[in-house]
Amino acid sequence: MSDGVGEIELFRTIVEAGGISAAALAQTLNEKFAAITDANIAVFPPPAVQGRRLKLRYITQANARPPTFVVFGTRAEATPEDYRRYLVNTLREVFELPGVPLRIDFRGSVNPYADGERD
Repeated sequence: MSDGVGEIELFRTIVEAGGISAAALAQTLNEKFAAITDANIAVFPPPAVQGRRLKLRYITQANARPPTFVVFGTRAEATPEDYRRYLVNTLREVFELPGVPLRIDFRGSVNPYADGERD
């Protein structure tokens, strides 16, 4: 049976070698997310899906372990995989998280008039 000392030393070595502990666990500011989102969408806008453009409006950090981000927008759930990778790689670059597994979730808005009934 293991006493856990080896695992602790291994974790310390990984953290020291990668220098990612503080960056990976830190909560970041939503203003910075907004700036990143606006700048990246301006440089490389999301592609049209089924002839309609995607409108990604807001990004926030939902969790720190592992770093999890949520992107909100119109038809955001239809975002193609290549654009999702682009956003993940951009977040890794901006927040200096090389090698850290990032999760990103896309949530679209619901049209209250989609069923054809108006109140």
